[in-house]
Amino acid sequence: MTVATRPVGSSASRFFARRPSRAAEAPAGPGGVWTFEGDELVRLAPSDVGDATVLVPSGDLLLVVVDLPLRSRRERVAALPFALEDRLAEPLGEVHTALGMELAPNRHLAAAVRHPVMARWVEKALDAGLRHCTMLPDALALPVPEPGGWSVQTARGRALVRAADGTGFAAPLAALPALWEAAERPACVSYGDPLPPEIPAVPAELALEPLTTRLLVPALDLRQGLYAPPRRAAPASARRIGAILLAGALVHGAVAVADTLALERIAERRRAEAQELAQRFLPGTTVDEAFAAEVDALLAGAGPAPGGAFLPKLVRASTALSTAASGAALQGIGYDAAQGALSFDLADPASASRLGAALAADGLPAAGGAGTRVVVRTEPAR
Repeated sequence: MTVATRPVGSSASRFFARRPSRAAEAPAGPGGVWTFEGDELVRLAPSDVGDATVLVPSGDLLLVVVDLPLRSRRERVAALPFALEDRLAEPLGEVHTALGMELAPNRHLAAAVRHPVMARWVEKALDAGLRHCTMLPDALALPVPEPGGWSVQTARGRALVRAADGTGFAAPLAALPALWEAAERPACVSYGDPLPPEIPAVPAELALEPLTTRLLVPALDLRQGLYAPPRRAAPASARRIGAILLAGALVHGAVAVADTLALERIAERRRAEAQELAQRFLPGTTVDEAFAAEVDALLAGAGPAPGGAFLPKLVRASTALSTAASGAALQGIGYDAAQGALSFDLADPASASRLGAALAADGLPAAGGAGTRVVVRTEPAR
């Protein structure tokens, strides 16, 4: 997987020919198109219609086309990590995969990104109030070129490329001629600064259609699986109607004992999945009921509490644990919903100290704790 040394989001603002407004200066409402300037989210195009779209750096992920001759989307999503396994440099457990649009029968656009990177993007979006945003690799904001061609945008020494197969990538501008030669010199349409002289290109401009309109149907949304936005609460009127219908169903005996047993089995399976997920992040540990309930809510699609960052910070904390405290016995993990805090119990104070230092270096300082316990706040106290 190619990983850029610097995000290319700063070039995106020049590509779309708008002066980005920082989150603090943006007009009311979180809609519109946003991108990353360094490590900060800025708005490229405001809109009060629909949810926000966040353009993330294509240089930090892998975009490919994959064949998935399976009947249902659920089956394709389940098979996707294994279909990408031979193209990844990291173990599957360290990578988030996302399924995109169908490009041809059984052929799909797909992406892979490391969990800590994805977690950080989601955390930044939550901090900016973009709870239900779509996350689109910025190369996919370029038009799809004619067969055999490239759409290219260059700015500030970086290049974004959209290929005719629907995929895209980011690269240093100095590397673009070699990549162009390796791709057998595709015809290029340039939407940004001039390309290197050895690459002939047709200069072009984007249509006047607003950016927010062009991206209403994204080719791929990275917010899937563990990183999917939480479900929206139903309007009060819908909840009242639902309550009436449920009461009527109960009166008429529609909920039978068999249905109750089935629901119990589903709940038990979800609890088992929550425990399995916790073991995946932090193997060999015990988890308390509050932590399992929070993970269970994620699996059920309820998502974290409004404005929270439970999952991104769990991923970042577990990553720090695997490096700074490797070899140390993690004895338990807990969650305090009232305080919005994760707690990690380690075998010795030295390991706890190393974990605290690693978290602080990652911009996630421990909010409290002493001895062998490290406490990380995930959200404001409720």
